[in-house]
Amino acid sequence: MNLRWILLPLLLLLDLTVFTPALSFSKRHIDNPKSLVPGGNRRYCDVMMRRLWMIHKGKCKQINTFIHENLAIIVDFCKTPPVSCMNIPSMHNCHDSTHDVRVTDCFATPGTRPPHCHYRKMDSTRTIRVGCEQGVPVHLDG
Repeated sequence: MNLRWILLPLLLLLDLTVFTPALSFSKRHIDNPKSLVPGGNRRYCDVMMRRLWMIHKGKCKQINTFIHENLAIIVDFCKTPPVSCMNIPSMHNCHDSTHDVRVTDCFATPGTRPPHCHYRKMDSTRTIRVGCEQGVPVHLDG
């Protein structure tokens, strides 16, 4: 059986506009399982940030967090009671995680410049807060 004929009806049933923001969130923040990178774990942020071309307005993105969990787990956090977002307090579409998740925070080193942005990393297990729209995560808050 041709796979195209199976997938086509499924794609027509899906409202892809709902999934697009979640896919963007996933690309920027989900790395599960945690990628093995050339140069070892100490180079994780340099490699991952370069791989995703995390440059904003001609500058190295200052901070990014990679979550080492399945996107489905993060989507479930969108079902928790809404709270104010930390980055934009007037927004009330953020949701706290129900449990700790494994994350890697990447911080740009002072003076780093594109295209060779350098980062220091910090691995931890902690709660997170996500901004959600239509039941899917679109923003990692705080």
